[in-house]
Amino acid sequence: MRISSSSNRPRRHPSRTLLLTLSFGLAATLSACGDETKDDAGQDPEVQVADLLLSARDLPEGWGDSNSQGVDYRVTVCGVDLEPSAPAKAVSARFSQGPLGPFLEQHVRVYEDDVAREVVAELQQALPDCTGYEAKGSAPHSPTARFDVEPLTVEGAPADSVAWRQTSRGDLPITSDLLLVPHGNTAVMLMSYALRDNPDPGVLEQAVASLPAAP
Repeated sequence: MRISSSSNRPRRHPSRTLLLTLSFGLAATLSACGDETKDDAGQDPEVQVADLLLSARDLPEGWGDSNSQGVDYRVTVCGVDLEPSAPAKAVSARFSQGPLGPFLEQHVRVYEDDVAREVVAELQQALPDCTGYEAKGSAPHSPTARFDVEPLTVEGAPADSVAWRQTSRGDLPITSDLLLVPHGNTAVMLMSYALRDNPDPGVLEQAVASLPAAP
């Protein structure tokens, strides 16, 4: 399986502020060794979430659990709100090959309606004509970050999923590959990035191959 993208520029180490914004309000979250959850609707979809969460064993050799920084997720990409309504449950995990990465983040969001498929459909329409977007962190006085965007193909990913590559602009750019997969009423976001280089295609490939088939 291969991820196709035209960008192949080396990246330098970004600032922590840029990383937090880059990860959307996804905020460079994630940690399999202490998954943080949010359950606003009082529901208990544990079995479904547990089935969808990856572990370091699902990734190439040398990967391990990394620290979590929260579950914030909402951002608008190319005019599409990734989370137009609050999830019933939110779980995140992060994996890495070392303190400076590369990293893989996973976000699992359970909804009471068909938000996941609706967001994917909107992104599938928006991304082909989108070359970039702006995002601002949730903290007061957060700077605005700007990203160049290009469509991405992840071989083996479900047909109803959507993927893209984004590169932050500025003196300390970083490139991330993202894949959003709907799974019933659940959205699974996978985000692969490295601090100094472009993401390794094999990481997203193996991660998506480890997800169960959608119902």
